[in-house]
Amino acid sequence: MELTPSPSAHRALIRTLPLMRCPTCTGGLVESETALECRECSRGYPFRHGIPQLAIHGSAETWSAAEGAGNPEDEALPGSSEEYQREYEELKEARHYNEAYQKKRTKRWSTAREYRLLERLLDSQPRSEILLDLPSGGGRLSRQLAEHTELLVEADIGLGQLLYGRESHTGEDERIWMTASAFHIPFQDESVDGVVCCRLCHHLPTSEERERLLAELLRVSRRYVVMTFFDYHSVKNYLRRIRRPFDGQPPKMTMTVDRVAELAERHGARLVAQPPLSRLFSGHRYGLMVKG
Repeated sequence: MELTPSPSAHRALIRTLPLMRCPTCTGGLVESETALECRECSRGYPFRHGIPQLAIHGSAETWSAAEGAGNPEDEALPGSSEEYQREYEELKEARHYNEAYQKKRTKRWSTAREYRLLERLLDSQPRSEILLDLPSGGGRLSRQLAEHTELLVEADIGLGQLLYGRESHTGEDERIWMTASAFHIPFQDESVDGVVCCRLCHHLPTSEERERLLAELLRVSRRYVVMTFFDYHSVKNYLRRIRRPFDGQPPKMTMTVDRVAELAERHGARLVAQPPLSRLFSGHRYGLMVKG
């Protein structure tokens, strides 16, 4: 088992370390032999398989970092996203998830559409020095994102997803892999040029979690955020609401375009684009929020 990152990932991590912060207390981080350590609270974040473990599990009970973040073994709050956070910690589960996107025709179609949407949105922004992909999953979108930045940071709460993504990476571009929670992103305010957050918001069961997510993404971004969300007013969600009394399916975790725009403005950004993945067959929208 690797104790430290590969030489290229290690060089990139050391360059980026001054921009990072402890997800527990927000203090600065330094490197030790087998971990990243906080200068303030002395908490250590060890390397596993060469990947720094900076993820803090939990939701509302961990949001005030100044009061001390929760322990990964803490019990989940009812209705929180804790169960989802632990879903892809093992490589086997992550491999199964990612290979489904390669084998199923509908998933291949949606991925190709996502590529085109991301290309259009990212082309509208200047090239980044550092772009954060969170959650990166197994790197399904990473090749497209890497074309728009000098350094791509792939972060996910599931170690298995990162191991799969690193295993699948065949390019020569610089990458950093780290575990991280989107509720406690281990970067300082406005420390990266952009953040891309795909297919997470609609897994968060409470409005508080969805709004916390958007606030954290905009906190660490200097210029822009691309975040997907499931549109409450989409055709797909409308049909699901109609069928719900008959099929008993749970409601989708949604946001409205107006609410996303309102929250973006609250955090110093404008929602400048929100193209749908498909007007008829998907409720997902790609929101581009630009700061300044």
